Amino acid sequence: MERRNQDSTVETELKMVRRLLALSLIEGKKKREQIELLAAAGMDRHDIAELVGTTVGSVSVEISNMKKSGVLRGRRT
Repeated sequence: MERRNQDSTVETELKMVRRLLALSLIEGKKKREQIELLAAAGMDRHDIAELVGTTVGSVSVEISNMKKSGVLRGRRT
């Protein structure tokens, strides 16, 4: 039981570190550039939307447009 709690704590801490790194990466950038950077880093649309402060639908549209224009190369997020 204690091992499961330790794993859960480590997972929670890793998620927090990932979030802090992502926020520092996108700080001061325009929304489209933020989405591009986070998508290129492999984050999923839900996490990107939360970090950028927009909807999942808006992120999906931006990623689709970036793929069409060749900015992103077929990444699944």
